[in-house]
Amino acid sequence: MEGHSKKLMTFLMENQGKDFDATIIDEIEGHVGFSFTNYIKRAKIHIQSGRITVSEPNTGKYFCLPMSGIEQFCDKTSGRYDIAVTIKYYNGYSINIQIFEPGWKD
Repeated sequence: MEGHSKKLMTFLMENQGKDFDATIIDEIEGHVGFSFTNYIKRAKIHIQSGRITVSEPNTGKYFCLPMSGIEQFCDKTSGRYDIAVTIKYYNGYSINIQIFEPGWKD
């Protein structure tokens, strides 16, 4: 499990400053633990005790990911401009994150 946390931290830190699009998939109702907005421009990565926060400094938008309870870390990257990952947690949540070069939507 610790290996998955390190992979997540490394992946996010390597992509700091890029744009993030994150989607939560909640297959179990009634669980709480994830909170985020969907699209983060020019992300800043903050590592705190037990979690990683991806934030947008100018607007205050953010999402947080727990560092523990990661069941699976799947790198879905298929090229320089198609960077993606899926993180599956033991509690049934999955997070899909896609990374874009800054300004691709502008």
